[in-house]
Amino acid sequence: MQRTELKAFLRARRAALMPEAAGLPRGPRRLTPGLRREEVATLAEVGVTWYTWLEQGRAINVSAAALQRIARALALSPTDEAYLFALMGLSRTDVPEHHFHLPAVMHDVLDLYQAPAFVLDAVFNVLAWNRMAECLYDFGEFSGPFADNHLWNAFMNPARRRLYPDFEDGALNLLGMFRMNQAAHPDDARFGRLIEALDAASPEFVELWQRCHTAPLSAITVPFLHPEFGDLSIHSMRLPIRDSDHVDRATAFFFAPANAETAASFARVARRLAQEQPVQAA
Repeated sequence: MQRTELKAFLRARRAALMPEAAGLPRGPRRLTPGLRREEVATLAEVGVTWYTWLEQGRAINVSAAALQRIARALALSPTDEAYLFALMGLSRTDVPEHHFHLPAVMHDVLDLYQAPAFVLDAVFNVLAWNRMAECLYDFGEFSGPFADNHLWNAFMNPARRRLYPDFEDGALNLLGMFRMNQAAHPDDARFGRLIEALDAASPEFVELWQRCHTAPLSAITVPFLHPEFGDLSIHSMRLPIRDSDHVDRATAFFFAPANAETAASFARVARRLAQEQPVQAA
């Protein structure tokens, strides 16, 4: 099915690209709109026979670099290029480290949510949070080169560690999601830097990381223990946030109470925060 879709996709994009848009003369003998196969091959610096086989969906070796040149030759949009790479089962070689910008509306969503909620990027750096999450985690209270990283804080921040009565289970779940993110972003060097730093700083991280645990991006129920919130049982819902290339770049975490005591705690902290909210002049 992927080869059939690849054939249709490449032919459609080739037919849609006018010669003038590719810097080529139309000429008097061109009978159909769009580019010829040999023109695409020339623009992409690949062989005509090889490109013909690719467009025919044959089982041939295709490198990411060659696929990128074809994408440029066909003037593919970022979404089209991501789709082409997905059809071929390849990872792009020019993925930037961290040029993802969280949509502004996400901040509004977090502020409207009446329980802790926050957003992590692929490498677990904290991108945004609401006031309830700030009360729970004390974001920004830790220092150092990985101060904003949720995984680093889980292992290296004593105050953060005390939140987890069952630290090993919680840490394994975080590491499992982190490992899945690393596999999905093989060209992002930040993963290697963070793993290297945790390897050097935390024997406990080394032991848990070597278990090679993986975890899906699904809801779980976790216990928390916090000086103000008290003893909590929380449903943690995780939702992916994608960029224009349809690539998962961040994860939104929404906490919901798993019992009446946790619901009452959330309501109490929410009331306190509402009372502390500055009143705007009319």
